[in-house]
This record gives sequence, structure tokens and C-alpha cells, in this order.
Amino acid sequence: MKSVIFFCFLFVSFFCFSQDNSLKVEYYETVQQNSEIIIKKSGKLYFSKDYTFYKSEFIKTESNGSQKKSDVININNGKNKDFSEILINNKNKTLVERLYENLFLKNYYSVNEAKPQMKWIILNEQKKISNYNCKKAKTTFRGRTYEVWFTEKIPVSSGPWKFSGLPGLILSVEDVEGVYKWEVKSIQYPFKGKEIDFNTIIKDNPKFKKISYKDFDKKRIDAIKAKIELIKSRSANRDGMKFSYEYSTFLEKEPVNEWRAQQDFK
Repeated sequence: MKSVIFFCFLFVSFFCFSQDNSLKVEYYETVQQNSEIIIKKSGKLYFSKDYTFYKSEFIKTESNGSQKKSDVININNGKNKDFSEILINNKNKTLVERLYENLFLKNYYSVNEAKPQMKWIILNEQKKISNYNCKKAKTTFRGRTYEVWFTEKIPVSSGPWKFSGLPGLILSVEDVEGVYKWEVKSIQYPFKGKEIDFNTIIKDNPKFKKISYKDFDKKRIDAIKAKIELIKSRSANRDGMKFSYEYSTFLEKEPVNEWRAQQDFK
């Protein structure tokens, strides 16, 4: 009889949580652009029964001061101050990323795709983060392998950026090359604040041009090629100056996708 009562208590507790819009998580984000430049951002995750919302904002670029003169110009150069908002519809399994791409396209886009289905391997490692017992898992997604720590104490299958699909909240993420990293800053659970209104967030904003993920990727690749050619033409007549120009999609979170492999531009 006691076991039946205990089971009912767990069921009711989980059901009540699933009906409550009660989670807010803040993350530190870092991007190791190269050996000298680190980009720092902040991220906020809000979870509800129907929607998940993640917003990332640029904070600053840091340099260790050891940059040396080179005959290679990287057209990224640590100046990517874009932001993004990711809205996932948990019912129809769709994802919309609203972003400003200021490096090549210099415009606002609403990039639409199906919610990514990440294939996870749960590893036999555990540690404590922010007083939560966490398990380790890894996945390879669009050309980059990530290792994460998640806790089943918060039964939300979500995390920063596009990460989801584990039986608990993701608190820490790092790709194996050490380029991208997310670390939890704070967790409010349950969250009773009213900082965001999902009814407002889900509405289309005419500021953002609707586009599929595939078309956005192609448009961006074409813009990189065009910028490379423009830089070459502008510097062609500089006497005594020889430069090479480069950009690699390896620097991006998703260096490959369903339609293209990693690309290097010179």
C-alpha cells in the first residue's frame, strides 16, 4: 500500500511540474575563436509545457594581447557580435531561430527547421554542478562532437542553444575541440517570474525575414564567397603587399549539415 501511495505522489508531482511554466536557467557562453581571441556571451533558457525559448546575447571580445602580424587575413577576426533567439514548439517539433547575421549577410532572419533529433550516448561518469548530481553524455551533431552534463533532478529535456533529448536539464556543454562552451550560471526552479510572455514571443516579427535552414545556409555560403572576392579585388593593386584570405566553417557550431560538408575559403 505504501509503495502505491509513493508512486501516486511521484506521478502527481511530475504532472504538476509538466503543467507549470516554471524554469529559468542562465548560462555563460564562450567561443574560443582562435588562440588569441575569446568571444563571451550570455544565454537565458525559459521552459514551458508548450514552448522552449533560448536567447543568446554578445557581451564582449577578449584578446590575450599576443596577436602577431600575419600575411593571412581571417575575415571573421572575432568581430561577430550577432545575437540569436531560438524558439522550439514542443508540440509540433519545430524550431525557429531569429537572428541578426552581421558578418556576411548583415540582415535579420527567421530561420525555420524541424526540431533536431540528437542521438545521445550516456557515459558512466558523474559529478556535481550547482548542487545537482549530474551524468555525462555526448553527441555528434552536424559535424561537431559535444560532451554535456545533465541532471535528472530537473526532469526537463532541454538545455542551451538547440540541445535537447536527454532525460533531464543540461547544465554544461563543451565541444571536444574546445571551441564552444556553455556553463550554467543560475537556475530558478520553480520559476515564478514574468520576464517573458510566450504569447508575444511566438508571434511573427516582420523585422525578421522568414527562410528555411537550407536556404539560409546557402545564402550565407554565397555571401562568404562574394566577400572573399571583394577583398581580393580591393587589395589587388596594392604594390608590394601580398595577402591570403581565409574563412572556415569549422569555426561554426554546425560546420556541416544535411546539405553540405565543411568548407574552407581562401
